[in-house]
Amino acid sequence: MAWSQTAPTLPSGSAWEQEKSVFGRANHWSLSGKLYIARLNGRQFAVKAELTSDNGSYGTYYPPSKWTLRCDIAGVSGTEDTSFDVSKGTTTFYFVGDAGEGVNITAKVGGVGAAVAVQTATFTAPALLGSTLYFKVGGTWKQATLYRKGGTWKNALAEFKAGGTWK
Repeated sequence: MAWSQTAPTLPSGSAWEQEKSVFGRANHWSLSGKLYIARLNGRQFAVKAELTSDNGSYGTYYPPSKWTLRCDIAGVSGTEDTSFDVSKGTTTFYFVGDAGEGVNITAKVGGVGAAVAVQTATFTAPALLGSTLYFKVGGTWKQATLYRKGGTWKNALAEFKAGGTWK
């Protein structure tokens, strides 16, 4: 799980949603932007951060050298990524992670050592795509989250017919 400038492919039925705006300004640099979240396949999600670096309140432009980008999942601190150079204008970043439906996802964006405070946007992880697979275990229906196929664990998002009913 890391930040990238390569957009993930959204599967059918998914879209960028829950738009959040961020803004911070100091004397010599300003940061503004919009952040979104989308569900990918299985338990994966993506955060999209469209960030604009511009002049500060004095009309001058002395940006930090690097962006600081972080994504926390369910209150667990993520690692910060500071490998991207700051340039004037808009740059888009993407984070791909793993979380179930309804989990809190917090994206933190800013500049390394910048006078502008790191900006925060909190999302609720979108619903999983497709139908969830259930198995009857000991007389009780239980939701399956993973299944094993060919030695590899895969997310269980499928439908099957049981007693004439699709589940």
